Amino acid sequence: MAVVDLIPAPAGDAVTFRLRRSRLWLRMALIFIPVFVLFRGIAMGLSLEEWDFTETVSWVLLAAIAGATGTVFGAGRNLGWVRASAVGLEFAATRRRPVFLPWSAVRSVGLRFAGPLTELLVTPTSLNAAVVVAVPAWAPRVRRRSGAPAFIVDVGLMTPGPSALLAELNRRPVAHR
Repeated sequence: MAVVDLIPAPAGDAVTFRLRRSRLWLRMALIFIPVFVLFRGIAMGLSLEEWDFTETVSWVLLAAIAGATGTVFGAGRNLGWVRASAVGLEFAATRRRPVFLPWSAVRSVGLRFAGPLTELLVTPTSLNAAVVVAVPAWAPRVRRRSGAPAFIVDVGLMTPGPSALLAELNRRPVAHR
């Protein structure tokens, strides 16, 4: 059971965005395939005979499957999630402790990068306003952005997607001020 399932939602209207293992595995396999094809093409040269082609396809598929499986196992049990409700914003990056911020303590939310590497930046008004849940995991990712601390959550592979997440987060503070 994931950590998000163990923490009760602060309000009945909570919307949860989560990283699914199957989606993580599929995306990582699709990312590894062109990388391994490029690597194999550089290692073998551009001329491939029939036997080399079959061997290359087999090697690339096996390497992509192994790489994607390793990524999923490396992510551990606590995959990332974001939950927005009338009370506030809860989130946890993969293998990190969950954080709760009431909407009054959220200065801004935004996305950076694109595709599977998209990250959500949550800038609080003060780090003291953040409630970090004490579970056995690493501390939340905090980086300085324009002189202010910001929490970082990987959301590129979350369901239903980063754009839907950002739309939900931008809608919430306006509705609950």
